[in-house]
Amino acid sequence: MTLHSECKALIVNSWQETVIGYPMHILNSKLKNLKAKLKLWNKQVFGNLHEYVDKAKAHLSHIQQQIQTSGHSDSLKNLEKDAHVQLQDALKKQNLFWQEKAKVNWHVDGDRNTNYFHRITKIKNKTKLISHIRNNDELITEQPLIAEHIVSYYKCLFSTNTVLKDNSLVEEVIPDLIDESINTLLTNIPNADEIKHAVFDMKKDGAPGPDGFGPIFYQEY
Repeated sequence: MTLHSECKALIVNSWQETVIGYPMHILNSKLKNLKAKLKLWNKQVFGNLHEYVDKAKAHLSHIQQQIQTSGHSDSLKNLEKDAHVQLQDALKKQNLFWQEKAKVNWHVDGDRNTNYFHRITKIKNKTKLISHIRNNDELITEQPLIAEHIVSYYKCLFSTNTVLKDNSLVEEVIPDLIDESINTLLTNIPNADEIKHAVFDMKKDGAPGPDGFGPIFYQEY
């Protein structure tokens, strides 16, 4: 959406609408109203995005056929160049559309017990599979033996008397790295500049938050 010239004007006009109430209510209401307008605008402008790509491909193909039939000319050469630009623009928008679609799918279904979640889990399991593990000088490659070794290791680790009686275990695992003054500083309510820096340090194309808007929205608009 950010690539479209009308997007910013739509957001500005929506944001200038008057909302009465306390600050957080105003922010939530404006985001909600804007989301409804963006959904409608997206449907009207980008609803035919894939058709736009097909038309751009057909247009370029038609010009290239003319060149093959009639031979090269300055006018056809310029038309071919413009058609290439239109196609690249259409493909870029289509690519961004699928990227955003993937983020929305994960935001909606990624943390739920859905078919989408199980598909992603299976893919990750295949790519992050432990194919072998070393136990001293022994190399274990069979999956049942790898699983048995890992379970056995942690059972032993968390059931020995030495670990249970050792009061310093927490200190060793989670060392005390800050004093009381630093802790007070860390727990202070952040000011406006700190919040702005945090938002602008986020990855632009990160997944949207609970409000449905990603970091790029707050950084750009």
